[in-house]
Amino acid sequence: MYDCFRTLYEPSGLTVTTTERPNGIRVLTLVGDIDAATVGTLEEALATGDRLVADLTRVAFLSCAGVRSLLAAHARAELTVVIGGHAVARSLEATGADLLLTIHPAVGAALVGMGPELGREA
Repeated sequence: MYDCFRTLYEPSGLTVTTTERPNGIRVLTLVGDIDAATVGTLEEALATGDRLVADLTRVAFLSCAGVRSLLAAHARAELTVVIGGHAVARSLEATGADLLLTIHPAVGAALVGMGPELGREA
């Protein structure tokens, strides 16, 4: 029999890969679920820069705690969110966060949308 429930004591169900891009932009590629057990991983990743792209295209579930973390990061940094799945879009829409966050369908579009950092030569 398989145990299909994860507890707070099991390894994180969320991985983050960070890629540095020009103009001080850091792309965070997240894979897995963002819930009470993994929101700390998201928060640590979001605390790593001032110009962030959070790629959530491979996130299957986004809890209210995850939405709250995205909004907190948006308040302190330049944050763009990339979504691809219905579950993430639904969480953002249900909370109204989609009206506050800058959202793009692909990382390339997010990078173009962020443009060069103010005060820097292009």
